[in-house]
Amino acid sequence: MQCKRLRTLAREWFLKVREDALAPARMMEFIHRHVRQCSICQADPDLPQEIEKIREFIRAPEVLPSVQEISEDIEEEKVLL
Repeated sequence: MQCKRLRTLAREWFLKVREDALAPARMMEFIHRHVRQCSICQADPDLPQEIEKIREFIRAPEVLPSVQEISEDIEEEKVLL
């Protein structure tokens, strides 16, 4: 990433994502908005791959329910029936 401004902004936005103060999709929107307006970013041939790495890194992890949670849900359904 050649643009120092984008590096700084991305770092700030990432911290807000980690604090749950900014949605990951919104962060990516901000990055794309900056790239559209920045001549340094537009001239950077490696930027698309780096943006994709950022997207993969900030993607929310998929939370799978544990076996215990599933069995508790089944028990609750039995009680309701």
